[in-house]
Amino acid sequence: MVGIVMISHYNTAIELHRTLEFLLGTQQCVESVGLHPGESKENFKLRVKEAVFRVYGDDGVLILIDVFGEIPCNICIELIGSELKHLNVDMVTGLSLPMVLKACKARLFKNLSELVGEVKKAAVGGVIVYSEMV
Repeated sequence: MVGIVMISHYNTAIELHRTLEFLLGTQQCVESVGLHPGESKENFKLRVKEAVFRVYGDDGVLILIDVFGEIPCNICIELIGSELKHLNVDMVTGLSLPMVLKACKARLFKNLSELVGEVKKAAVGGVIVYSEMV
């Protein structure tokens, strides 16, 4: 089973984690980490790294991040390129509830590469404009 780490500014990932478990029940190998105001980059980086190691298994880890190019994302890019380089880890930005639901439902029977594709489709498919439907 692929481990999942949700990363965000402040409590977005934490609240998505709560919502996920409200909808699907308790989830194994899922962690959430939020960057809090005034927190040092070093401390945040350590918390992210620890979360990855807590959920890491033979199938790897998928990191879901709120926004590309911001501090949480940049820290994950740095970790994946250095301290996590030897691990099977990938990341997708645009953290949303459709992504998290798809990731948790599909991770039992998909490898990390396949799961990345499924999560990306879920993110795009989760955007629906009412006026375009009618």
